[in-house]
Amino acid sequence: MPPLQLTDGTSSLAIDLASWDGDAYVTVAINSRGFAGRNDLHIIAEAFNNFCAALVSLQRTLTGEARLTGVMPNELDIVLAPADRLGHIAVKGHTGYNVQLAHTSYWHAVHFGFQVEPTQLDAAAKVPWVTEHAV
Repeated sequence: MPPLQLTDGTSSLAIDLASWDGDAYVTVAINSRGFAGRNDLHIIAEAFNNFCAALVSLQRTLTGEARLTGVMPNELDIVLAPADRLGHIAVKGHTGYNVQLAHTSYWHAVHFGFQVEPTQLDAAAKVPWVTEHAV
């Protein structure tokens, strides 16, 4: 299945459903103005389904927000919401994880924010896993 992709031409966010076992296992890739990162993590089914439903609602009404959070919110928090009265959509959030090296753990993370045209929500709302889980 294709990933959900949003871009302003310089920055981009891609979310892909890697697997479903009653909960979602997703891959998130972000490139925002030269800062980049990738994370693979679990999302509780309720949070994943709520994000998909909110994304479809946001696409239809251009109001409210679609928020995707990981089991551990510090590992993933993505918000899609109106940015201005012109209809632009803010894509903002962060993703990160601990990297264990020898006897020390280091936190790696990317914080991001950019805006996209609202028409990009049309394609995002039609991603097969979004429509399937927007219940």
